[in-house]
Amino acid sequence: MSNEFRRGYKPLLGALIGAGCGLSSVCFYTNGVFVAAISEDMNWSRGAIQIGVSIMILIAVITAPTVGWLIDRYGARRIALISLPLFGITLSGMSLVTDQIWTFYAGWTVMSIFAAGTLPITWTKVVNGWFDDFRGMALGLTLAGTGIAATLAPSYVVWLIDIMGWRNAYVALAFTVMAISLPSVYLLFQEPVESQSGMVNQVDATISKQPLMATGLSVKEALNGYRFWVLSISLLLVAASISGIITNFVPLLTDKGLSFADAARYAGLIGVSVIGGRVVAGFLMDRLWAPMVAAIFLCMPCLAAFILTTGNISPMLLVLSALIVGLAAGAELDLMAFLVSRYFGLKHYGALYGGIYIFFSIGAGLAPAMFGWTYDMFGHYQAVLYIAAISSIIGACLMLTLGRYPLLDVDNESR
Repeated sequence: MSNEFRRGYKPLLGALIGAGCGLSSVCFYTNGVFVAAISEDMNWSRGAIQIGVSIMILIAVITAPTVGWLIDRYGARRIALISLPLFGITLSGMSLVTDQIWTFYAGWTVMSIFAAGTLPITWTKVVNGWFDDFRGMALGLTLAGTGIAATLAPSYVVWLIDIMGWRNAYVALAFTVMAISLPSVYLLFQEPVESQSGMVNQVDATISKQPLMATGLSVKEALNGYRFWVLSISLLLVAASISGIITNFVPLLTDKGLSFADAARYAGLIGVSVIGGRVVAGFLMDRLWAPMVAAIFLCMPCLAAFILTTGNISPMLLVLSALIVGLAAGAELDLMAFLVSRYFGLKHYGALYGGIYIFFSIGAGLAPAMFGWTYDMFGHYQAVLYIAAISSIIGACLMLTLGRYPLLDVDNESR
């Protein structure tokens, strides 16, 4: 363990910061706060506003495979350093939307395209290359960056909105993201290379410029197998459940009589739990059969959904629901990255991760708007919460059908 972490701690730290400052982290976990403020100011319905984050996630259906191909071909570091400043610029551009809601949707569309290089596929690609025996833990630590964002960003955005309004809050949030991420990624986030002694650090890379050779299945081989499709359907169902609950967590609680600030503080607990989910799931995946770990974590939204359907919820149960859904959210992307690398290898990791991310994006992208539309139609979230509970159970159980890890040889064929 010490050798892998001694060799790869800098890229790991750069990946952690990049993941925490990425599109799917910053915008996803602050969306609920912005929804309440924008709805009050612009007189748009919650369902209509939630379409914005749905656009962001659904556009990944196109951008995730594209980014996966680009990082396989040109390297993750190059893509990250191009996409991060574009994310900051387009995020600040959200302050320019007019009273025509199509301009709001246009802002989400442009941002989602230009910031696609900050999706988890970029950060996990490099970390997978640096770590093997402790890959699960390394991926957990990498994606703990999203948990840090989930913990701090909602309250930070509440503060920004209170002092400068939601429009200027977008601008301030964009500058914060760029100030933190760009120097860190530039200095720390490096690709692994190979020398005569194997994987080496970036200092040795000045002598040996050969990229680390990866092994694994071809895209065709993976698509012809059942595991790709099991993973895809499972993550679609679970992502829908988790995304719907998290993006509507603040409105759910304000409907139960909590203040805006108190609801945001409970939402911040999700972030704390996401960090725990990342690290614990990563630790367990290195030691146990990962699909079993996945099944345990990914059925947790079922309990959170049932808690949130009740009328008067005690503070203790509110905390429990936030922690439970956070644990599941913390595990899902770690599990995706780990399972893709173990079952398909790293040779075409970007393309295959991007392909599965399509299904993840469909589930996570449709759920926020479905929750919002359900509220607009019925005045409550009960029915869609029950659907979310059932979806999480089915998705978790599907993970148990994956079987043992295949052996992948140097000729990139499965044995």
